[in-house]
Amino acid sequence: MNKLDFQELLNVQKDAEYLKKSYDSLKKNYENQYVAIKDGKVVAHNKNIDIILKLLKYKKINPSTV
Repeated sequence: MNKLDFQELLNVQKDAEYLKKSYDSLKKNYENQYVAIKDGKVVAHNKNIDIILKLLKYKKINPSTV
């Protein structure tokens, strides 16, 4: 595993911790929506996963990192 891969794993772990900590407020604010989290922030949300993927592409965010 190279240094970049390890850093991405750490970032994913931090985002998972954010999701766990913020679950109730995210559920309330984004009811019935998919939510993409990156760097401890919601970077995209929508009821349609295809729209989420398009938003991530537009923002130049790799979907595998959210």
